[in-house]
Amino acid sequence: MKTTTQGTRRRAVIYCRISDDPNGRAAGVQRQEADCRALAEELGWDVVAVRTDNDISAYSGKPRPAYRALLEDIREERADAVLAWHPDRLYRRLPDLEELTKAVQARGAAIRTCRAGELDLNTASGVMQAEILAAVSKHEVAHATERIKAAKDEAAAQGRYRGGPRPFGYEGDGVTVREDEAKHVRAATDAIIAGDSLRSLCRDLAAKGVRTVPRARRNADGTAGEPESREWQPPELRKLLLRPRNAGLLEITVTGPDGKKRSETRGRAQWPALVDEDTWRACKAVLEHPERRTTTGNARAWLGSGLYRCGTPGCAETVRCSTSGRGSGDSHVPAYRCRTGKHVTRVAGPLDEFVVHLALARLSRPDAAELLLPPAATGDAREDLAKVANALRAKLAGYTQDYDADLITRQQMLDGTALTRKRLEKIEADMAARAHVSVLASVPLGDSDAVDREWPGYHLDKRRAILDALMVVTLLPARRGRPPGFQPGVTKTYFNPDAVRIDWKHPG
Repeated sequence: MKTTTQGTRRRAVIYCRISDDPNGRAAGVQRQEADCRALAEELGWDVVAVRTDNDISAYSGKPRPAYRALLEDIREERADAVLAWHPDRLYRRLPDLEELTKAVQARGAAIRTCRAGELDLNTASGVMQAEILAAVSKHEVAHATERIKAAKDEAAAQGRYRGGPRPFGYEGDGVTVREDEAKHVRAATDAIIAGDSLRSLCRDLAAKGVRTVPRARRNADGTAGEPESREWQPPELRKLLLRPRNAGLLEITVTGPDGKKRSETRGRAQWPALVDEDTWRACKAVLEHPERRTTTGNARAWLGSGLYRCGTPGCAETVRCSTSGRGSGDSHVPAYRCRTGKHVTRVAGPLDEFVVHLALARLSRPDAAELLLPPAATGDAREDLAKVANALRAKLAGYTQDYDADLITRQQMLDGTALTRKRLEKIEADMAARAHVSVLASVPLGDSDAVDREWPGYHLDKRRAILDALMVVTLLPARRGRPPGFQPGVTKTYFNPDAVRIDWKHPG
């Protein structure tokens, strides 16, 4: 039987840790455990437990569950020795070292490492050496962070890919287009501009089996699990479609003179664009419109909520739908009501049917395309606008560089930046406007059969967008009470089309 230098056989806990395990396979900690077990056999120590923190940094200060368990093993005298592959697996920060030292000194525990030998925390000299190792480790991490940041800054300045998880639509190098994904980015971008909703697009992607890029998700214990993809959700899809990368633009995070960080586009990148910049900006304008809502609630459960208008003189409110009204037999009937709660009320079902009937008839007219679609845009070519935009972005970067080199004052930088950014915002708005298409462009105008066939498949948001592009629906005040000819028990609801005014946005 092998014994320690103190002549006692010890109960040892093996501690393994690796900072980065993107694939979640724990190969690094498995190798550490194998080496520690070999050292335990050489020392004649009994391994009573193995504590593992996989894919958790010791420098970040994040909780390490297995490390906490290791300390408890020593404090509760379940073990009197620790085996680790290297001291930096145990600690990289002085606060962690101090806590470990207290636990070890209280129980006279021993520490051995595979690569650095004995770590004696029971003597002043040993603690000093451990503190020196912690300082060296901290320096190494800080130096590595500086190198990584410098490399990313250089890549950003040159428009190169700066690394990270594989972006959807591109291969792992971040540059090569992955066409089987890129086509879905293009289609979703066009669909948003044409009036489709994020939720409906997510359903379409799920039906086609299109999922997100596999990512290693965190387990409950903080470790990384196996990489897995999942179905698209509206917030994720929105974030994807807002990426400047889709338009071949480089986005970086900068700190302004006010100390606040913000994202800023810095010209063309070296990877190919998935969509042209005008189209991306049109999609961005739609997604970031203040009135756009991404959640479905009562206001979006019915076609006319927030769309139809109250026609009471002096009232400029829209209507909302609720089910507080009563129909025959005391049953609840959805009805549109003025938001003031004082004016018009209409049963929702018959009104929606009437409005949709008129809309479909309008869309089916032989001259619908000529009547409803705007003429082609004229003016500067898209390429000219993109060239001006990139020149202005380069000018913005130049102000910062000149200020850093003491070539201009802070006020000159602020004034020049504000003026240039204002011009850039105007150019970008023009680009978005040129790429914007009417939601009606996605409808088979002039084909009655196709219009009737496709309408039921449109998401509610798209139906609302089509109606909004076609008409203004105003609900006029009407006499109260049942109209002539109403038969209780036979007629469930009644509808008077004369109490609805339709103003077409494209007369003809």
